[in-house]
Amino acid sequence: MSDTATTALARPTSERVTIGGLELRYLDWGNPAAPPLVCVHGYTSSADAFNGFARHFRDRFHIVALDVRGHGESAWSPDGAYTYRDQAGDLAAFVDRLGLGQFILLGTSMGGVIAMTYAMEHGQRLRALVLNDIGPDAEQGSQRITQMVGARPDAFATLDDAMVWRRDASPIVSGRTAADQRELALGLLRERPDGKWGWKMDPAYISQRVERGAPVRPNLWPALARLACPTLVVWGTGSDVLSETQARRMVETLPKGELLEIPGVAHAPCLVEPASLAGLEHFLHGVPAPTGA
Repeated sequence: MSDTATTALARPTSERVTIGGLELRYLDWGNPAAPPLVCVHGYTSSADAFNGFARHFRDRFHIVALDVRGHGESAWSPDGAYTYRDQAGDLAAFVDRLGLGQFILLGTSMGGVIAMTYAMEHGQRLRALVLNDIGPDAEQGSQRITQMVGARPDAFATLDDAMVWRRDASPIVSGRTAADQRELALGLLRERPDGKWGWKMDPAYISQRVERGAPVRPNLWPALARLACPTLVVWGTGSDVLSETQARRMVETLPKGELLEIPGVAHAPCLVEPASLAGLEHFLHGVPAPTGA
């Protein structure tokens, strides 16, 4: 597969910022005069997971997507500090460093837990929140993901071999175009000096989660109950990470909660499905202007 299909697409700039001694990488999609929208990815992903979403909305928002510590091109924590509070602390320092003021926050899976943890102390900074296929309580699928990451090969002979493995492991990945699959894979894997392709993820982070399970989530329900901003809960109806019961409880708990169902999609919607784009268009169009604007 050549890169011709992707080189013609709009691309972000890759930027770096040092937070708490760790150099973190983020993708900036430009349009800095527009309202800021910050994206935080899931456990098996990287900032590149939001490329399709960003290309769709970049004319209306200043979109930045962060590689969470231990992932992608961001630094690995030397002391294995990978709790949700560690990651939410990075997010808080990051948005302050960029001077974003009030902003829209979008988190997928693990990124949604980070977003909710951030909202516990900084809810007043949020113009709106999008939680993609994740809730305050862990469900069966979280352990499945832990086991999948722990059992996956450490390296592949070629990038194409890695892409085959990813297609076999995830129906969400296999449903993407070949160009999308390659772009996403390059966000997750790098060519090593020996010519093999390995994961852009701290092995200590993986071992920590395999041995101990996913990090314990703070009690996030009170944070949702007092969150004043509009919040969209995106639920893939085939998900094993967010059940319908929990998704509906979230909407009932949130003062301004809405539910967006993505029919027949497992964990996690990639946010470029027609149903996702239509729902996000409607939700984001209705987000009120920043306080004091």
